[in-house]
Amino acid sequence: MILSIDLGNSRLKWQLSDAGRMIGAEQIAPEVLEPGLRSIPWPTVDAVRICSVASEELTQAVSVICDSLSHSECGVSQVTLDRLPSWFSLASTDPQQIGRDRVMAMLGAFKARTHYAVIDAGTAVTIDYVSDGAHAGGFIAPGLSLARNSLTSSTAGIGAVQPQLYSAALEPGRNTQRAVEHGVRRGLVALVQDAVQNAPIGLDRVVITGGDAEWLRGHLTREVDYQPYLVFSGMARYFASMS
Repeated sequence: MILSIDLGNSRLKWQLSDAGRMIGAEQIAPEVLEPGLRSIPWPTVDAVRICSVASEELTQAVSVICDSLSHSECGVSQVTLDRLPSWFSLASTDPQQIGRDRVMAMLGAFKARTHYAVIDAGTAVTIDYVSDGAHAGGFIAPGLSLARNSLTSSTAGIGAVQPQLYSAALEPGRNTQRAVEHGVRRGLVALVQDAVQNAPIGLDRVVITGGDAEWLRGHLTREVDYQPYLVFSGMARYFASMS
């Protein structure tokens, strides 16, 4: 079986798959990284694949832990952008200036001869456009948690905000907490709506993923394709093209 790891800035996500069929998937918080990794059924793991946008030190630490827990014939490989599948191109985008997870998400959403947008609503929100297999630029903005934390940490008097205390209508809040929560959520919806409606290419598809994607898609006027494991799908395609 193959263990795929998506190592971000705020958490580690892993998926275990066998012949393309998902066996299990979980998230691990940074403070319980090693015990969380130890809980994986390592005797069944034949290969480890890592896509990381975390620091080099953390990436190396995860790689070392995986190497120590796996059996001797299990290899640990990492995504790099030095080489990409023949059917996908970053075009004029600098590979040193784009996150590997963004590229894997674009690979996961790929369909030949289509123009599409990939929205990853995580800690940061990324919006990327792909035109017939070539990256056509994108946007990065704070996600809900970053926007919320920025307000609460930088503005006196707001205090802690409980993110679950919001109304689906996102009406004007009658207390500070709800005003903040509805404000950051409306801001995210407005950004994504505008990015889709005013895309630089005619979009055949919009694919959405990330921790806040399921909530976000319910507030968009356009139909979107929700794929919670999009980065892992892209990793599978990436490593298949390398073999």
